Amino acid sequence: MTQSVFQSTVARLVIDPDFRDRVCAHGISVLDSNLSSLEQRRVMAIVSDKGLDATRTLHKSFRLTKIYTLLPLTRALLGPKRLAKEISSFWKAELPVSHYFMEEAIAFCEFLQKRIRSGLRIKYLGEIVAYELANLKLRRPRTNEDALETQFVKFDHDPVTLLPLLMNGKSPRAVPALSCFLVGSLGQDGKVQWHISTDDNC
Repeated sequence: MTQSVFQSTVARLVIDPDFRDRVCAHGISVLDSNLSSLEQRRVMAIVSDKGLDATRTLHKSFRLTKIYTLLPLTRALLGPKRLAKEISSFWKAELPVSHYFMEEAIAFCEFLQKRIRSGLRIKYLGEIVAYELANLKLRRPRTNEDALETQFVKFDHDPVTLLPLLMNGKSPRAVPALSCFLVGSLGQDGKVQWHISTDDNC
């Protein structure tokens, strides 16, 4: 039975732009061999249908909303052009695996952390991504079996200066150096609480 393969192929045409380009360029030869000849013809008809472009636009808007909504500080720091570039790279590297906003935002943070480890250099980005990722982990829904771990975020610049600037959409410049940790936990009211510590052993 090839129905599931057909459905997966159609979904991939929406979420994976490189796959659609390969199908357009090389035709049936790049499709799953488990598809029937009728399903192959249907896939090829979908590839050239203008409705596919509209569906892909809706899908991209949905994914973009997840990141814009949950990572406001990262968005403010990167700015529109750089954010668009990083999101484009993220979408090529990481196909969506969840419809949940939080999981998508966490995946993007982890992608940016990989980029930083690979040499991406944008001042304050490492601190801000780590802070927003910790926030998401604290707010993430969990079962009773999941342990809620306190989050420790290392800062090299004064977070009391840096964070409010980004929260107000301002570009940070010359933020004072300060080696410290922000320590985050979930209060009894369900809200994330942060306090600053300069203790290197915290």
